[in-house]
Amino acid sequence: MQTTNPFQTILDELGEVKDLLYSLKKEPDIELKKKLYSIKECSEILKLDYQTVRSHILKGNIKAEQIGRFYRVNHFDLMDALNEVKSLKYRR
Repeated sequence: MQTTNPFQTILDELGEVKDLLYSLKKEPDIELKKKLYSIKECSEILKLDYQTVRSHILKGNIKAEQIGRFYRVNHFDLMDALNEVKSLKYRR
């Protein structure tokens, strides 16, 4: 007579829930890769003036893509520039 684990169904369901949680945890990273900000949105996030952000983009301190006549900044490039722009602000 073979005995089965009465908790096996619960363990299987917990494994499925665990896999779903891992997949949900990774989804925001995928969405943020596609997120693009305008210069105005960047200036609000960085708490800098519009022209300051624009000049940093033109100098190359902030990586941006030019789409038509507008600049768009990737989310991860903006977060990288967040630390750099603050340090550049006080550099002489």
